[in-house]
Amino acid sequence: MRKILTADVIGTLFPGIQGAVPVIADNGSMPDQISLINAILSQNPWQATVFNTATNTASFTATQSQIMGAEETVLSLTGAAGAGVALTLPTVAVLLATLTPQQGVTGSSVGLRILNSTGQTVTVTTAAGWTLSGTMTIATATARDFIVTITNAATPTATIQNIGGFTLL
Repeated sequence: MRKILTADVIGTLFPGIQGAVPVIADNGSMPDQISLINAILSQNPWQATVFNTATNTASFTATQSQIMGAEETVLSLTGAAGAGVALTLPTVAVLLATLTPQQGVTGSSVGLRILNSTGQTVTVTTAAGWTLSGTMTIATATARDFIVTITNAATPTATIQNIGGFTLL
């Protein structure tokens, strides 16, 4: 009975976190403290997915949740934009300040998909602390996939790596 209650408490504390069901050893009448700590620490700190929409009609700076809000983040650009739209990344220092301590660690990565329905080509541009790798332009009616990785949390740096693209239907 106590194992079920402990599992319920952990599920309540971490409702949006995916991962394996924690295994907590029973040490007599109490849960084993080491297995309880290990179960909590081994949980994925990211929620599974998030879908964001930006209706901007001109260049803008993305927010942390728009580019690194979940394990798989989607940003749909839907505003009727003018020519020369730039999507500027937030500075890495700002990004790290908005993440939880478990998310904002060196090596933490998420997938980012940007959908472009603006009618104009959008270019992802850098801010302080970023390294851009690969094609950063997203033609109209296409999408581009990226991996966003924190490369150093102590001296805020991160990379955004293009991993492919496709035409929207």
